Amino acid sequence: MNRSHESLIRLARFKVEGLQKQMAELDRARGSLGRKADELEQDVQREQEAAAADPQSGAAYGAYAKAVIERRENIKRSLNEVDEQAEAMRADLRAAFEELKKYELLEERRKARDRAAAQKSENDELDEAGSRMAG
Repeated sequence: MNRSHESLIRLARFKVEGLQKQMAELDRARGSLGRKADELEQDVQREQEAAAADPQSGAAYGAYAKAVIERRENIKRSLNEVDEQAEAMRADLRAAFEELKKYELLEERRKARDRAAAQKSENDELDEAGSRMAG
């Protein structure tokens, strides 16, 4: 393999793998935020039931509800940030894949040229040997 192609392919693969790992991290972060949102909704349901059952605890529910609204907004903002980062990362990943494929294609073409040149050389040698035997 041509040294320059080998280095370019290795570097491009390293870049793709790094971006894939970062994308997986973003996916995990999104999943974690989703679980937090689900847990928050379950907590709200329990607090609503408790407030309905006990009028005295119902008085404190207003402060709780205000805190929940703020937490929901924070989770929503975080999810939006993760989604924006993921979209940018997908674009970077597509570009990195295209770059890797370009270098791999160049290497395949170089190998094909080398094989064709080796075959031509072998054919030339066979033709020369055949001419000597005939002559």
